[in-house]
Amino acid sequence: MVEAMKHPDYPGVSSMVTRHGKTRWRYRKSGQKDVMLPGEPHTDEFDDAYQRAILGQPAAVIRHPSAAHPKSLKAAYRILRATPEWKALDARSRTRYQQTIERVLTIKLGPAMLGDGPVEHLRRGDVKAILAKFADTPHMERIVLICLRKLIVVALDEEWIDVDPTYKLARNPQTDGHKAWPIDVMARYEAKWKIGTRQRTAYALALWLGNRVSDVARLRWSHLVTKHVMIDGKPRSVEGFEFVQFKGRKRGKTMFLPMTPMLAREIAPLSRDTDTVLVSRYGRGYTDQSLSQRMSEWCAEAGIEAGYTMHGLRKALGVKLAEADASTRQLMEMLGHSNITYAELYSREASQMRLAVQAMEKVTEIEEARSRPALTVVK
Repeated sequence: MVEAMKHPDYPGVSSMVTRHGKTRWRYRKSGQKDVMLPGEPHTDEFDDAYQRAILGQPAAVIRHPSAAHPKSLKAAYRILRATPEWKALDARSRTRYQQTIERVLTIKLGPAMLGDGPVEHLRRGDVKAILAKFADTPHMERIVLICLRKLIVVALDEEWIDVDPTYKLARNPQTDGHKAWPIDVMARYEAKWKIGTRQRTAYALALWLGNRVSDVARLRWSHLVTKHVMIDGKPRSVEGFEFVQFKGRKRGKTMFLPMTPMLAREIAPLSRDTDTVLVSRYGRGYTDQSLSQRMSEWCAEAGIEAGYTMHGLRKALGVKLAEADASTRQLMEMLGHSNITYAELYSREASQMRLAVQAMEKVTEIEEARSRPALTVVK
């Protein structure tokens, strides 16, 4: 056992060694409880604690930066991270929500930070003021509202509050989404990358299946099946890919996407000995992020300007479906949408163009008929 050593500059202070081998200092006085002193001798922190110990005053309370006040948004955040819903999020979504929530909790609301005040003091006007700070970036504003709602739901479940201050607040920025690939851009990509290359395979899976990046990366040969279906009263056997969609925690919808002659030609040269349909040069599958990055690089090598993404190929299929007069319901089932608004987003451009042409053709026909000279029948 290490013998205690008295400090020459601080009467009553002696050292002690913890079981971890660290030296700590304590103030001892007969008839008084020992006081552990923080830091090292001759520092402001140590000297202040020593003076308090001599005078018999309680030690100053130092709040840890990550400490949470009871029934605060920060306390709700701690509970949120322990919920099954939070743990079920994919790593990318969880990281994005975590970064956003931690940023929001540090926003000043009056004299204190938003995360420290009681949730019951949060008013609807406060929420609007917080959202206004992100008005220049509508998508970020929407994410902030989603994150605040997650914390509010915890507060409601814990019965800290009875009223939701975010009730019916909506932030849905209008957007045309990713750019659909036009025919000339697709032609440039196809000219650069030949059938059988991983660059062309990634392109073909996204275009002819309408898959998201996550589903392209996870598509397996074991997903290729033959289904029997009745179409127009006749039985048919259809080959295609059947898989469960992957979209963060919303995964779970089973999809069957038929094999088309276009896709069959694209994957014909590929080896069926690999696990995933798309493999890297190292014979392994891609992660979502690496595939998105590779696609950006492959487009640049094909001389395609920035802005055309793999998700844009998914939208291009939506446009093709619209041009083929596919119904909204057919489009939703092909692309796996449950929200009609998102399904219509893919077909808006094609539908507008087609309907405008058809409408003006009718006007032209009427106007030309009107301008034709009337024929007089002579008997």
